[in-house]
Amino acid sequence: MQMLIQIIQSFIVLLVSTTVAAEDFDPRKIYSETSDAVVLITGFEPGQRKMSKGTGSIIRGDGLILTNAHVIINENKGRPFNELRVYLKPERVSGNLKEDTSLRYKADLIEYSENLDLALLKIKPQAISKRSTTLQFSDSDLVSIGDPVLAIGHPEQGGLWTLTTGTISSHISNYGKIQGKNVFQTETSFNRGNSGGPLINARGHVVGVNSMIARKATDGQMITGVNFSIKSRVVVDWLSSKNFKFKFISRQTAKSVPPLISSNAKINLIPKTETKELPPPTPKKVLQKSPQILTKKRPYKEEDLIKQVEDEMEDMMNEMKTTNFN
Repeated sequence: MQMLIQIIQSFIVLLVSTTVAAEDFDPRKIYSETSDAVVLITGFEPGQRKMSKGTGSIIRGDGLILTNAHVIINENKGRPFNELRVYLKPERVSGNLKEDTSLRYKADLIEYSENLDLALLKIKPQAISKRSTTLQFSDSDLVSIGDPVLAIGHPEQGGLWTLTTGTISSHISNYGKIQGKNVFQTETSFNRGNSGGPLINARGHVVGVNSMIARKATDGQMITGVNFSIKSRVVVDWLSSKNFKFKFISRQTAKSVPPLISSNAKINLIPKTETKELPPPTPKKVLQKSPQILTKKRPYKEEDLIKQVEDEMEDMMNEMKTTNFN
């Protein structure tokens, strides 16, 4: 009898928590709670105008940042960029590029996997000492088709720290015939600059790392609104293989649901009665909301970002010359 009560309690908690996740999806609230842990990342070579940019997530208080490998790889040279920078979110995103990218820090590359398209960076802990926000992982195996999700990133046409929403469209295993590269397909809007950013569920936890933008089908036809995100279980397993241990946030930890049945309660079993066989229910269609951009558009130009990097490198060179002269 006690086991039956526990089974019923577990089922009800799962049902209620799933319903809560869908009904309580508040993108603006989630954004306010998580966006401080989302960063802008640039990679470049000194003296060259070639630059890469993307998004990352602060996942630990000592300065660990998760992103895509292709964000930090110099395609022309087939290796990581010599210089990596991380920009923390300002107190207020104004649309002024110089002001919005003033919190700039040099980053070190710790690990990366080109196959899985994942990379781990680190900035000095002092840079984020005043920030209490780090992003936590939720198990992607618990995500269902139709679940609402949001993305935070830096698309050039949308602006820095842009918020977009959408839903999970499908699950894909071994994407690109790469063993273990399991991804979500989502119609949440991604563009250049979103790569490496978090895909966040209704509870404010990371369920994926936004990675790929599909633009053409195998027959050459253009596709819109089809994007992919590397599942959080792939990420956590990869981090574990590199001796960085992370745990998933459980549903109960994320939002406790009080027991609906006391363990001491008596359950009166209903006598078995003759029932008529009912026709199977008509399957319900999963309603997928159209992707939305909920932050104000503040477009920026990549060349302006490059100019800032060049100015920084020039300042560094002048400082070195002054130091050597003295």
